[in-house]
Amino acid sequence: MNVPAQDGAPPPGSSQLDGEAVLFGFDPSPVRVTIVARSRAWRVGGAARTMALFVAIAPFVAIFPPHAVWPIGALLAGAFLARRRYVERFTLWGLDGTCPKCGTTFRVKPGRLRAPHSVPCEGCHHEPAIRISAEQLEAIALS
Repeated sequence: MNVPAQDGAPPPGSSQLDGEAVLFGFDPSPVRVTIVARSRAWRVGGAARTMALFVAIAPFVAIFPPHAVWPIGALLAGAFLARRRYVERFTLWGLDGTCPKCGTTFRVKPGRLRAPHSVPCEGCHHEPAIRISAEQLEAIALS
């Protein structure tokens, strides 16, 4: 995953979409999300690099007893992390909006956009879900 630029600017190729923060029992609040669409090449390359790293680590961890458990664990961890990279079609880079319950401004770190994507509120400690229409996401999606 890329880290934010020093000046906080979104990376090239990012898109800003409108959505809403939804929390049961409260009116939804509008949010503006900054999303980076990820290409298939980016996802496959990252997954392959992750898996290759863990395949390279597996023989070295076999030295420690119990000998069979550690390489199997390394390969399973590699497969798990590679899958996480492969399914990351969109990266949530930034979020401008407030909590529907208390009005506190959201603070997020860049990470994989999930469906639904919950964001913890630092004010009331609830986790509103961020809704973005599928049409908006498909319009910016890369292969």
